[in-house]
Amino acid sequence: MAFDGIIFINGPLKIRRPKDYSGDIPTPGVHVPGVVSTNVPDSINKVFVGCLPAYLNEENVMELLKTFGELKAFNLVRENGTGTSKVTCIAVILSIR
Repeated sequence: MAFDGIIFINGPLKIRRPKDYSGDIPTPGVHVPGVVSTNVPDSINKVFVGCLPAYLNEENVMELLKTFGELKAFNLVRENGTGTSKVTCIAVILSIR
């Protein structure tokens, strides 16, 4: 959460816990290093990232997030029907550096 408000490509990022975050630690699933799931389960490492530049694709956002730690799961939120980015994502970062 310490990165909330940092300037990234001419604009601040919004980094928050999801609205349904409870702080409970669910039973951990099996993680295969190097494999990033599109199913983002609740965990203490689940984060919301908003205000992303619209021109960034999935690979660009994942590369940005990997600078903070290994990704376990990632989902770039998209518009229904059009598939365009809503400039937000949900991710699980295993060990934040």
